[in-house]
Amino acid sequence: MNSKTKWGLFALYLALFGSYCGLELDTFVTDLPFFQASTLVLFINILCIVLAPVAVYLLFASIPWLWRLRAVRVAVRTFGAVYFHFILFLAVYKSVRKVDFDFYFMWYNLADTLPALWKLFAPWFPVVLLLIALFALFQKQAYAPLVRRLERTPRAVALGLGGVIALSALSQAMTIDSVRGSASGFVYSSFLSDRSLRDEYAALYGSHIERLRSETPRPGGRFSPGALGDAVFVVKQESLNGLLTGPRVTPELMRAARDGVLFPRMYGNAVQSLRGYECVLCGVPPSAAGALVDEYTPEELGKLTCLPEVFRSLGYRTLYFFGGSRNPRIVRFARSTGFEEVLSDEIMRPGDIKFDWGYREDIFYRRVFEHLDAHYAGEKIFVFLDTGATNHTPFEVLDEALLGTIPFPEPEKFEERLSNTTFAQDAYFGLCYDLFRERFGARGSLLAVSDHSWPIPIHKHNIYNERGAWEENFLISLLFVPPAGDGRFGAGAEVPERFSQMDILPTMLDLLGMEHAGLLGESFAPWLLAEPSGARTKPAKAKLSIQPYGGGYISVVRYPEKFLFDVLGREVAIYDLARDPGERSPAAGDIEEYLPLIRSFFGLPQPKPLPRRF
Repeated sequence: MNSKTKWGLFALYLALFGSYCGLELDTFVTDLPFFQASTLVLFINILCIVLAPVAVYLLFASIPWLWRLRAVRVAVRTFGAVYFHFILFLAVYKSVRKVDFDFYFMWYNLADTLPALWKLFAPWFPVVLLLIALFALFQKQAYAPLVRRLERTPRAVALGLGGVIALSALSQAMTIDSVRGSASGFVYSSFLSDRSLRDEYAALYGSHIERLRSETPRPGGRFSPGALGDAVFVVKQESLNGLLTGPRVTPELMRAARDGVLFPRMYGNAVQSLRGYECVLCGVPPSAAGALVDEYTPEELGKLTCLPEVFRSLGYRTLYFFGGSRNPRIVRFARSTGFEEVLSDEIMRPGDIKFDWGYREDIFYRRVFEHLDAHYAGEKIFVFLDTGATNHTPFEVLDEALLGTIPFPEPEKFEERLSNTTFAQDAYFGLCYDLFRERFGARGSLLAVSDHSWPIPIHKHNIYNERGAWEENFLISLLFVPPAGDGRFGAGAEVPERFSQMDILPTMLDLLGMEHAGLLGESFAPWLLAEPSGARTKPAKAKLSIQPYGGGYISVVRYPEKFLFDVLGREVAIYDLARDPGERSPAAGDIEEYLPLIRSFFGLPQPKPLPRRF
């Protein structure tokens, strides 16, 4: 190649260098003035990251006998190409999601993350591989001006480049806990952060699961195995944010609520579907690492008290209907917790519309009820309906029949797009509810609950469920509809109190007249009954939610107080949700001071009252 081409490739490298720096700075200063000391510090910190492959290349090129080996040259160039694309991926991910990519969490959830990444990024994989190959191929020409400079003035190049890298690395080391880019964020969260809270939570969680495996529910003095009717349905609603629940976005849910009791603001205990199922069906808190199905054998899971096994013991047929193709982890979880059948593609017909995340819900619901009519007519059934095709990323309404009725025909903001897909999902739920009332209304009950929330950007850029740990990340809604005409239950009521998914199992056991002392949730049954025997009280237990991404957060709410623990740090953000519902003005506390909150959640004694910060 001639000299102009080499200088052109060198200029391309400088452009890529500048693009990376620009991505990092833009991500960091989005909410802050650009010209500030911390922005300059971040730029200095970035230098050692982007200059590392250059330094490695020049180091090996300065050793002639080693550089003459073809294998060494290929290895160095391949390393430089892969390294650059890796840090570019981290920067792009952080620029888009506004949170560091968490490899620690990905490692514990490969079965979930790899299929999701494949769906989202598979078309780009060949392009990335081609770019890596081209980058490796043209490094020789791109770095030629630097190599010539090295040959002429090796001491000046070594001191100049080495000095910049040393200064940058020193600055990085001194500020990594407060001012860091995407690559250093990966290093910090993976190797340098304080993991004492994560380790303690894991120990408390493991002990609790072991305790649950040795305890079983038992009939109490009010044992009533038919209290919920002969057909009990749990309808999982995908990513339904409780803050969107209302006549405009969820009119069908509001219509169904006239027949039951609505909790418009509840806490999802997790931000992943399978974790939400654990909380809803088994009343367990979410883990900060892997899902139950990944951490425990089917035999171990079978010893937990979960709703399908409870109803199976009462003579119900327990059926899990999955709106996508058969997922091995879903099947394993369902069968381990007491479902006798897991049905998905086999109930569908050729030509049924299927999106990336599953069958369109209206078609799926029709097939479910057709299957029930054909195979389970007159039997006692417990049914879990797992759908999620519509209200899923990238949040686009794909059903043309609904485009004329969605609340935002020309959405411009993310909240409007999410509202539209939530509306579409709700329209399909209306069909499900009509099918249920037609066939089982007089002898069955229905529970509609979200698996987790999907945030609306009350906080800037908070449009991904791994982005933050605010109330908009955890609030969901729940609807309970009793058998029609059953005067024991209330109808048309809205409950303002904030219970959580973990309270569903204790509530169902309470209604059935069964007892289980080991559960961490609490019953909200008095709020469902027309004339409760006990007082309708505010939640007595704290509500815990886990945000495992980006290092992780643990939210503990004793409404109106909220305590947000940074899993990778030593700080606790303390909010007064009554005075500060937007979570703009937290007080700060130390983890050791507030750790008793988490310990007491798991049933350990709290040694002394916690200080108030408001």
